[in-house]
Amino acid sequence: MMDVKTLYTLVAIADRGSFAEAGNAIGLSISAVSMQMRALEEELGMTLFDRSRRPPMLTDAGLALTNRARDLLTHWESMSAALKRDAAGGVLKLGTVHTCVSGVLPLALKYMQQQGHRIDIHLTTGLTHELEKAVYRRQLDVAVVTEPEVSRLDLQFTPFVEEEFVVITHATTRGDSDKGILETTPYVRFNRAARVGFLVQEEMVRRQIAVRSIMEIDTLEGVIAMVANGLGSSVVPARGVENEFPASIRTIPFGSPPLTRRLGILVPRDNPRAHLSKLLLDALRAVTSSGQTVDRNDRPRIVEQG
Repeated sequence: MMDVKTLYTLVAIADRGSFAEAGNAIGLSISAVSMQMRALEEELGMTLFDRSRRPPMLTDAGLALTNRARDLLTHWESMSAALKRDAAGGVLKLGTVHTCVSGVLPLALKYMQQQGHRIDIHLTTGLTHELEKAVYRRQLDVAVVTEPEVSRLDLQFTPFVEEEFVVITHATTRGDSDKGILETTPYVRFNRAARVGFLVQEEMVRRQIAVRSIMEIDTLEGVIAMVANGLGSSVVPARGVENEFPASIRTIPFGSPPLTRRLGILVPRDNPRAHLSKLLLDALRAVTSSGQTVDRNDRPRIVEQG
């Protein structure tokens, strides 16, 4: 007969991503976890896991039951203040664009830690279109990205902040016009394959700003370093990071009003760890709305993949 322990096991599998990880979290062997799930499937007369996949993945029926199990366990735990969830926490496969790794993301992850959420983060970095494909293929649970150009019906983008673009140039550069500075100094271009690079290029074409590009760099930190050493000027998003730009750099708004980009989370609509993605979204909104800043040297520990 189905009991609370079986429901905890089911939720642990959904949160941890595999039978083995769930067993580690709740103190059961992988064979014991498998036997529990087989018995549950037989009792309910439905297939909860697609075992042709490795690791097995929840079916639609399994996902629906997991969501109901979460509600039941919440009510069960509310009846006893002393009851502890052995399966607390989870694993979140998170992707992010490079510009957020040293921006708002560390502060959001630290905020989640301070709130007591015991979540293991497996982090992957990439370009927005690469991360979008990974979320679509269920290789990632959630991705922090610049708003994609085209929306997909099976993916949901939820914005949490708009960041303004600024022209960065060496402190010795003369002039206060964004267009004038860009046209009279060498241009250090951020990767055009990135959504950020595309937005900047599109705005330059619209405003008929002619630049002389001397190099193209994949990382925002690399662009900033080149400008800081007097090798040219560039356009980058202002991310609200403490000590984001060295003292040798000055900034000017890019456009009036300034060009902006929308950052948000991208999730599949049927992900069993949607509640973990929601915790991340809440944290991102909290730290961006409060105007907090994060020192680039003060980051929570994460497991980076690839």
